Amino acid sequence: MIALTAAATVAAGLFLAPAPTAAAAATSCYGSAKAINGTDDNGHWPPGGSAKTTSNCNDINVKITRTIDVQTCFAPSSGGYYCNGWHTVYANTWGLAATDVKDGTTFWLLFTSTDVHGLAAY
Repeated sequence: MIALTAAATVAAGLFLAPAPTAAAAATSCYGSAKAINGTDDNGHWPPGGSAKTTSNCNDINVKITRTIDVQTCFAPSSGGYYCNGWHTVYANTWGLAATDVKDGTTFWLLFTSTDVHGLAAY
């Protein structure tokens, strides 16, 4: 019966693709990562500015070349800003700087050092 259904689907010119896996979704998120090549004098990335989250990732992820603490600050459209708590991110491993962040949210990262190199996926 399954073979008959598959044959009918092919004969009708339809192709049923499997749903994307979690690994494929993660690849899409990490595949859009931006380079981190240092910060401003206050450990702020992007240096002197901010970034906006995209639909590529549900979270703000960082992968840094050494173990470091990171904090994420947000600038809501209503004004002001607020920051989450500090998170330790381990060397050469993807870690979470913030979770469940809405698309289009303005943010910046604060690190405990200015010598920060790696990637940010958001």
